Amino acid sequence: MATATASLTVEERLARGPILRGDTRTLVGSLLLAVAFSANMQITERLDQIWTGGLGVPLGHTFAQLWWPTAAIYFGLTGALIVANFNPIIAVLSATHPLAWSFFFLNMAELIPLAFLFRAHLQRNPDIGLVPFLIYVSAADLFVNIVQAIGLYVVVLKLGFGQIVVLFFWQWLMASIIGGPMGYAFYRAVRRAGVFQ
Repeated sequence: MATATASLTVEERLARGPILRGDTRTLVGSLLLAVAFSANMQITERLDQIWTGGLGVPLGHTFAQLWWPTAAIYFGLTGALIVANFNPIIAVLSATHPLAWSFFFLNMAELIPLAFLFRAHLQRNPDIGLVPFLIYVSAADLFVNIVQAIGLYVVVLKLGFGQIVVLFFWQWLMASIIGGPMGYAFYRAVRRAGVFQ
């Protein structure tokens, strides 16, 4: 048994452990990624506000993929929840975007499924390649864009169908085509460096 555990990759070992962890490494690592993500979002949310008039967050969706997958892979649901909810607190307090209040729900709508997708993959595989990584990121961002389109654009903002379609595809395609590969490159760099081992 000890030999089998020793031969597992860090990602496999973490995926086979509890999904909600409260150890110091998980909490501190998650918080570090949350702070880095929030610093990144301080810029992108302001640019999104200028770019879309406060209706969308295409750069937010894109650059979230840089931080979120790594948090979900290395810190499970604990990391997902910390990273998902730290930035909205900062965004609301600093008024980076008119939709900042909705980031609590939207961030969790993507990060919770992402944590489960990566966990399921890494329980069966020692690593994750580019294609499955991009599929999981695109699927999770597709889900949050559906939540955003229905919950925010239709119910709260009452936008027209054309506006909803443009914002939906703009955000989802940027997250999938630009954000996904950036996130994979960051994950590979973190994995090679052994930062979270």
